[in-house]
Amino acid sequence: MKIGLLALPAMLIGATPALADPPSVPAIGAIQSDFDDFGPAVQALTLPSGRVVHYTDTGEAGGRTVLFIGGTGTSARAAGMTDFLKTLRQQLKLRFITVERNGFGDTAFKPDWGFADYAGEVRAVLDHLAVKRFAGVAISGGGPYMAAVAGAMPDRVISVHMLATAATAAGSARCKVSLEQAAAGIKSSVQNPQSWWAFPANSPTFRIPGFSDRAYEEGARTFFIRGQMGDSTPEAAEMLRYCGPAPDVSKVTAPVHIYQGGADPLVKIDQAEYWRSHYPNVAAFRVFPGEAHDVQYRHWDQVLIELAGFADQSVICEAGKTRAVAKAEAEGLVAKGATLGICAWSRR
Repeated sequence: MKIGLLALPAMLIGATPALADPPSVPAIGAIQSDFDDFGPAVQALTLPSGRVVHYTDTGEAGGRTVLFIGGTGTSARAAGMTDFLKTLRQQLKLRFITVERNGFGDTAFKPDWGFADYAGEVRAVLDHLAVKRFAGVAISGGGPYMAAVAGAMPDRVISVHMLATAATAAGSARCKVSLEQAAAGIKSSVQNPQSWWAFPANSPTFRIPGFSDRAYEEGARTFFIRGQMGDSTPEAAEMLRYCGPAPDVSKVTAPVHIYQGGADPLVKIDQAEYWRSHYPNVAAFRVFPGEAHDVQYRHWDQVLIELAGFADQSVICEAGKTRAVAKAEAEGLVAKGATLGICAWSRR
């Protein structure tokens, strides 16, 4: 008997096709009920003046709040560039808040905006989130902003961590140009995030899977996310902002930890010395010989445990195992062949 073509689909519907391969797992098991996250969302807070401030908040409750200030040319999602140690951050119950700066990412550019304005915006966000006390960590060009925040509310600061942070460029030739000239000078790099975030080939950041791509995406968000198409004016304004005196930190009595690469070609050791001579309570001053401007990422594991309050311990890798030990013990172990930081740094 011949089967008409119209009858074939009905027959196929009733058939059970043979699987080409077995399932990927023995059984499906329990299925998640909640969404996984893509990292903290950028939130908006409208100030009484009408200005809209943007920020991120990782939101963990019950731990210590950390104000994270990224380097120059970074957005409210810059803290995500440290998520290669997200597991450790969460283990230590550190809640990260980042407040975006003038003209970057989602935040509109406002002429004549300065360090004091940023401190006021951070205060507004912290008050909005009912955060009373916080530790602060700043990377590179975020240093003067951290100084402004800590100087404006010293009674709320638990500790300050300055990682290869710029202080002041007063006297530099770049301070003698106009905003328009400065913007023209950096236009090509601002419009190319891969150039903006280029690390030398020997940078330890290349050991972190996906770090470079995440950095390029951060640059694109900072300079393109709201259609500003690589406008270099906000970045030029920030660079000229560094030409003035650094904010006053004389009333900051919280302990300060300073990290510096001994071979940093961008933020040189005189900037670290500036902070050491101006903060009243420098608890630690670390210079890593031979290390460059990526020192903050290379030692992020150590920074995290110090942010959590374990300033008397060091993260080391010994015999393929990562652990935290007393600093005096760590020095002896490193002399015998252990390395600083988690074991992933030692792998090739």
